[in-house]
Amino acid sequence: MKKLFPFFAFFAFTWMLVGCGPRLAKGPAESMEIVPPDSLKAKFSIEVNDSEEGSQTLSGVLFAVPYKRYRMEFSGPMGVGVASVLWCDTGWTLIVSAQKKYARGKGYVLGGFAGIPRFDIHQIAGFFWGESLPRGGTIDSTENLLISDSIPVKKVYGSGTSGIPFVAVLNADGRIVEVSQGTERLEFIDYAEFGTVISPAETRVYRDGELLMTIRIKKVQTDVEWGGGTWRLPLPESYQPLTD
Repeated sequence: MKKLFPFFAFFAFTWMLVGCGPRLAKGPAESMEIVPPDSLKAKFSIEVNDSEEGSQTLSGVLFAVPYKRYRMEFSGPMGVGVASVLWCDTGWTLIVSAQKKYARGKGYVLGGFAGIPRFDIHQIAGFFWGESLPRGGTIDSTENLLISDSIPVKKVYGSGTSGIPFVAVLNADGRIVEVSQGTERLEFIDYAEFGTVISPAETRVYRDGELLMTIRIKKVQTDVEWGGGTWRLPLPESYQPLTD
């Protein structure tokens, strides 16, 4: 089946944000426990490296009331809409406007059809308020290390909710700079302050050692409010269901 769009690569990784711009975060991280904001709006970009189609970039916007409801909008060149996702506890809708197709379902795990990987919507959204470890994972052990210039770092070993082991590397400030799980590895670069949120300005995603995708956060607003239209995603009658 022909690939749909590079934004689906964004959903393949389920480990996986106000002002004039981000400032580099200074000082140590207080804890690996992350408390999400009451609400959040984030603007970001995704660059996908495809061996067949080359590098492709999409812009994205996330609206989130953490663990209650989310909306994601993806657009391509010239701001042309590509896809939309709306999730709440009563069900979700995915619209691929560029192909006039859609899918609907229930639960927090989406995808698993039409070439779309299964993904945990909470885990994806958590990137934007600084969640780096696999959601719901447990920490089994830690290891203190010294790198060549005697700067202390730490490794954290644990397991995700699926039981798959992971290894996280923390820098001297206690911030997570790398997470490996199975054949995937994430690098978190340039932790920055986005209003009240501290998150990596750039996340690089590798699979089998190859750079697959780069996510760059542009702007984040926290504790924001929207009109009711944000949480409605009309489905045109002419759109057809996504099928394998």
